[in-house]
Amino acid sequence: MTIFAYPSAGAATRALLRASLRDRAEQFQIWLLEGQLKRVNEVVDRLPVALADLLPIVASPEASMNVRFGASAVLERHAGRDALKALVPALGLLTGHGDARVRADACHLLGLSGSADAVNYLAARRDDPDAEVREIAAESLADLPHG
Repeated sequence: MTIFAYPSAGAATRALLRASLRDRAEQFQIWLLEGQLKRVNEVVDRLPVALADLLPIVASPEASMNVRFGASAVLERHAGRDALKALVPALGLLTGHGDARVRADACHLLGLSGSADAVNYLAARRDDPDAEVREIAAESLADLPHG
């Protein structure tokens, strides 16, 4: 029996391969910009931890509206699921962002998480300077256990 040995990639080759691959968050942004929501959903369905790679879009007030809407659509598909619940601490941090749109989106997603851990983050936004953020935080609190 003959066993064929394949050369293993050296450290330099592996580094070049990694450098040539797009960061998943960047790839998601490109796909959403191109209207390829289905592709992002397919990746996240196969690898639910990839949901976290949408947070840079949520956190970016400079992201285009269609990219932001696409990211929200993917995140909303995971309402009440463990993958979204795992993002509660990160979304909680975004409720303190300097941009009201980011705070509002974070509050909305926290409400969809279904996690009681989101309550404190949302309660803190009831006094937000922005009326829309206050409204979304109140609505999201009402949707949560112990809200």
